[in-house]
Amino acid sequence: MKRRMTLVLISVLLVLLIAGMSVSGAELWHYWLSGGEREALDAFLSTAREQYPDVEFTERGISGASTEMRRQLGAAFLANDPPNVYQSAIGYDLKSYVDAGRLAPIDDVWEAINGEEVFSEGLKSMVKFDGHAYAIPLNTHIVSHIFYNKHIFDQYELDIPTTWDEFKAVSEALRANGIEPFAAASGWETYNFYAPLVSSLGPEGYLALGNGQVSFTDPKVKEAFRIYGDAFVSAYMFGWSGYGWAEAANEVINGNAAMYLNGDWVVAYFESAGWVPGEDFWFFPAPGTQDVMIMQVDALAAPAGAADPEGTAALLTVAGGVSGQSAFNAKKGSVAANLNTPPDIYNTLLKATYDRVQQVSAEGTMLPNMLFMLPPSLYQELGRQVSTFAMDPTEQTLEQVTKTLENMRQDLLEEGAFVNWNAM
Repeated sequence: MKRRMTLVLISVLLVLLIAGMSVSGAELWHYWLSGGEREALDAFLSTAREQYPDVEFTERGISGASTEMRRQLGAAFLANDPPNVYQSAIGYDLKSYVDAGRLAPIDDVWEAINGEEVFSEGLKSMVKFDGHAYAIPLNTHIVSHIFYNKHIFDQYELDIPTTWDEFKAVSEALRANGIEPFAAASGWETYNFYAPLVSSLGPEGYLALGNGQVSFTDPKVKEAFRIYGDAFVSAYMFGWSGYGWAEAANEVINGNAAMYLNGDWVVAYFESAGWVPGEDFWFFPAPGTQDVMIMQVDALAAPAGAADPEGTAALLTVAGGVSGQSAFNAKKGSVAANLNTPPDIYNTLLKATYDRVQQVSAEGTMLPNMLFMLPPSLYQELGRQVSTFAMDPTEQTLEQVTKTLENMRQDLLEEGAFVNWNAM
């Protein structure tokens, strides 16, 4: 009898072991760690578990954002133990892993979610290389909208500026009434520089600059710096270089400054302070970007060689579909990358952003953040040089700044470091 019971127990254990081994799963590495980002991730994973109850989805938060993510991914690749899926940037950062053979193409998932139809042309060129898809865009943040304090604009009866001359006139009127025209923060100057770049170069020239095909000493690039200095830098609030992005937003909330250009993640920050979109604040396209939107995107990519391709495909399929995008973006405060996502998930401001995304995707140009296009060393240098110019927007500084950037561009051209994004 004792022997028989032992055999029964062994049989049960074997059945349980085999059942456990058959469970499909996928681990997601990310840096959505707090506030609305954490809520967005939880909502997304909850949706995935509802759609695939037989798949075990787990997650690991990485402190330190994209820089620490790359470091830990590097260690995981060396140990031959990468996650199934990770939070990725698009464009250059993504392609560097593709070129190194670190990522698996996800063409089956792309076809299943109808990726060719549901994502904008500008976005597809940042996640597809040599005809293969390597990441699922999850959201779209717009970094070319200027947010403004409606109470200030209403009090002084200011019209929304659509040209740089009108912008300067509004700034002068604000300053004459003791209001700082424009909030700004150290480290974010490049984001302010994009609209002048588009104004001077046009959308095609902007893309060509990102492809390495335009000299930084080109007269149009210099003109972009002059527009930036004449319009934005002259309107920056006093002491701006000592502020972080949230502290700068506080200046708008407190009524000390009237306008602010930052990514639309600032919407959630304004709302957390009790501000109501449409009543306390709103947005307008930066001058020169009426038919253009500059976007910043989070995506999910799958390392090559990771365990359980079925679980990986399940998670990516949810990420690209309307239900996953709705769950995530309703909490994140961003516009879904999938253009078929219904707009009823958004507040009034993000609904207006959604409407612009739909219109510009159909009639204008969706442009990637230059961060995604340039070789990382050049983008970092661009940030330093735009900051240098912002501190001293003179012709002498302009010559030094553009020469420094052009010298680096020439070196990178010789190394073959640029990517022709138009050919992707």
